[in-house]
Amino acid sequence: MQVLLLGAGTVTSRLNLQLAEQGHAVVAQIAAFTQQHLDLFDFRAVVVVSPEASTSPESLVQAAERGKLIFVIAGVGDGMSAWANGVGVPALAYPPSEMDVNKLFEEMRRAEAGNLAADEQYRRAVLGSDLSARLQSGMAVRKIAITSPKGGTGKTTVAVNLAVALALSGITTYLVDADGNAGALQYHLRMERVNTTMIGLLRREVAKAGRGVMSDVASGAAYLNAFTALENLPTLRVLPGLITDDLGDEVLQQEDKVSEVIQGLYEAGVAAGGVVIMDVGINPAHVVHRAALKAAEGIAIVIKPEIPDLAETRRWIARMIRSLAHVVGRNSAHEFIGSRVKLCYNQVVGDGFKSAHKLLQQALSEEQIELALIPNGILPIVDPRLAAQAVNSDRREDILVWRYKKEKLEELGPFADALLGFAAHFVPAVREGSARIGLLPNARKKRGWFRR
Repeated sequence: MQVLLLGAGTVTSRLNLQLAEQGHAVVAQIAAFTQQHLDLFDFRAVVVVSPEASTSPESLVQAAERGKLIFVIAGVGDGMSAWANGVGVPALAYPPSEMDVNKLFEEMRRAEAGNLAADEQYRRAVLGSDLSARLQSGMAVRKIAITSPKGGTGKTTVAVNLAVALALSGITTYLVDADGNAGALQYHLRMERVNTTMIGLLRREVAKAGRGVMSDVASGAAYLNAFTALENLPTLRVLPGLITDDLGDEVLQQEDKVSEVIQGLYEAGVAAGGVVIMDVGINPAHVVHRAALKAAEGIAIVIKPEIPDLAETRRWIARMIRSLAHVVGRNSAHEFIGSRVKLCYNQVVGDGFKSAHKLLQQALSEEQIELALIPNGILPIVDPRLAAQAVNSDRREDILVWRYKKEKLEELGPFADALLGFAAHFVPAVREGSARIGLLPNARKKRGWFRR
């Protein structure tokens, strides 16, 4: 494991040698650590020998936000020890006994084996253990499909920003490109290397058919391993989708296998304590889209408050109800759609969405579709310059909500606030988590231990 060792005394120097003997690579041993060092060294873990080092919990929180694992060696009355124990970071006594050093190495082996998760350390270090527990237990909807009745509504932009907002707020989020028309999610997140793609996963599962069924645990692990983790946001994992050349792939003709894989992705993410978001294409009849929508607990329909979007939304909902009615009956189809669909108006100017929503309700009534749909999300239009940078720059941190957290651009405040309001329909505690990390506009970030 690549280790950044913090400290300048005899204990730190001895530990440097012991780490090397255990096969770890100490990329540097430094006395003082600040945020600037995150970009100077390439490392996986930070080992802090607190009495011999100069750093702060705030700097370590920033390291956790980048997906770094943290291990603390500190005295009983040391403020760093109190912080580490308060947020659940592994903490050992100073000076460490032989048993303490062995425990440190054991924790590091657990980390290398994937049993000490960076996302859990992120949650605890950034939010604290109490809020982390509330977030994990207070998720109202864990299986989310985000779709649109037509192109150009900003569906993928909403899916990506919702996933990033949840992940920044401490929720392990699994983002899936389930757009059968060749989605652009991989480009939004600037992903060059990935574990696999949706089409790759489908091919793999079809190839395994007939070779024996895996146990539920092994199958879930295989689905989770298909996701690619983002190094600078350990709570977000991504599965890119199909590309243009894949759209006619023969595996897409095997609807049962496609449904099994989609359901498996949902179930694996939820079993791992996370939220699964699927970016679903505009055609609900496509085999991948149909499977993602059918298994979802919440379906977000992203539209602009414009006549073409309203007309297509009416057709989309009517088509979904007709399709379901053939299987479960019209009343059950209404109940399914009404209980799951959440409308998200995007690129809104002022309160113009109100008249648009009224027109949509009238259009549905004319189709004899009685649904109590409300505008669950109302996302304001964003400065075109910032919107273009969010997609075209070479930094994934320029994604709108991520950029707001880092730079606090006033122009992005209304968008961040509205997006978190929409996210709260799925995870009610998300606004509390976002306020803790400074993502929610007009919310003060809690001070660290050394500022109290």
